Amino acid sequence: MPAPRLAVAVVAGLFVAASLPSCSKNIRETAATVLTLQGGTMTELRAMRGNGPFRTYAIPPPEMISIVGAVLRTKVVAVFEVACRGEVVGKERDSKLATEDTYSEAFRSAVIVFVHPVPGDENSSKLEIHAMQRGPFHTGSIGWEAELPPLLDDAVAHRGTTPIRPLK
Repeated sequence: MPAPRLAVAVVAGLFVAASLPSCSKNIRETAATVLTLQGGTMTELRAMRGNGPFRTYAIPPPEMISIVGAVLRTKVVAVFEVACRGEVVGKERDSKLATEDTYSEAFRSAVIVFVHPVPGDENSSKLEIHAMQRGPFHTGSIGWEAELPPLLDDAVAHRGTTPIRPLK
């Protein structure tokens, strides 16, 4: 079968599988993911660890993880601080799941902020921000890499004086 007809047959098959109630939930979800060109995983974001760009703050890593978590909570509800790995994950969800704070629910955009210790300076942290959109039909509204740095700078500048208000 020529490539264009094969592609049409595959897409048609996926479309049918996605709409059949008799197919398992996993098959329907896989078909819907393929048909809507979704991609991007947290594993892909974690693979970017150590590649920068980096920002340095005069705050110890444990406190910086808390500040990053608080700043992310001003943007989304689904925020996960993983101190043992030195990372904070934020996930933007669609309106049906916007208030869902479990880790495994689907997301429109996601960010991981890695908090590294600065060698020889236990009172400083080095941060890197990596983000992604789920796919062309599942994009979020947050431009993580552009929006987070000024929010983090402001939170650090006002640390201890101005509370960071989470999203409601």
